[in-house]
Amino acid sequence: MTTLKYRAFELLLKISGAGRTIGKGLERGNVPSVNVPSKLRKRWVKSEFQGRDIFTCGPVGKGPNYKISGRVYVHQHGGAYVIGLIDLHFAMFTRLADMSGVTIILPDYPMPPDMGAPGIIDWATAHYEAVIAKYGAESVMLGGDSAGGNLALAMSQKTSVERPLVLLSPWVNLDIADLPDENESKEILLDPAAMKAAASRYAGELGARSPLISPIFADPDNLPEVVIFTGEKDSLFGDITTFAVRMKAAGKLRKLATYGEFGHYWMFYPTRDRDSTLIELADILRG
Repeated sequence: MTTLKYRAFELLLKISGAGRTIGKGLERGNVPSVNVPSKLRKRWVKSEFQGRDIFTCGPVGKGPNYKISGRVYVHQHGGAYVIGLIDLHFAMFTRLADMSGVTIILPDYPMPPDMGAPGIIDWATAHYEAVIAKYGAESVMLGGDSAGGNLALAMSQKTSVERPLVLLSPWVNLDIADLPDENESKEILLDPAAMKAAASRYAGELGARSPLISPIFADPDNLPEVVIFTGEKDSLFGDITTFAVRMKAAGKLRKLATYGEFGHYWMFYPTRDRDSTLIELADILRG
């Protein structure tokens, strides 16, 4: 059962038109990442990789100039390849860094129309490889939420990923002709028409059924182990579970955590409903 605060937050998202953000972003081209919220600015260090911003947060008690040691987690943000980093990313990952004792890195990867899928995947892969070269493959985990989960899975087909991928509400199938219509879904954040347009734009000449674009069509033997967190009210839930079944059959599913009362992105909502999930995530990142 969800808490009253969770339901109130969902109502606020609905009233504010959050589900229309992707569509509006497509009309503008894309929605750039926000600045780090002022109350968190001292926790995050901004650097640059090949012309794009990289945001890094160490565990609580570490100053902005501390030398990174121990575990590192590189997380690719969601947003349908239309929306950049948002406040909820910085808030949730600040807390997760503190809970896990792990350094979190959020790359602000390029998006269409500025760059197509092949270039985006190559940029993200090159950045990840630079992190690996600096800290060692045994110390670094990779993951992503929604479209970021899609990107992490694409990257894992281009470079070696030794530790399990962390996938939060991952967008595993961009061939989404069967995505439920808005009136058939209880999902607040994902408008079907906007998602289909965003998927088509991102897929480009590679096509939606390319394993790099839709990892649900990839050979599981070519993918690393995965850890998946998903809500059953997420309109992507059917594809996520199909993907999980295929990964399990190949011995690549380390964990599948499903939550019956929640939709897309619920683990970013600032309510206590996500607390047990953040505890699990913290344990996975430090493990």
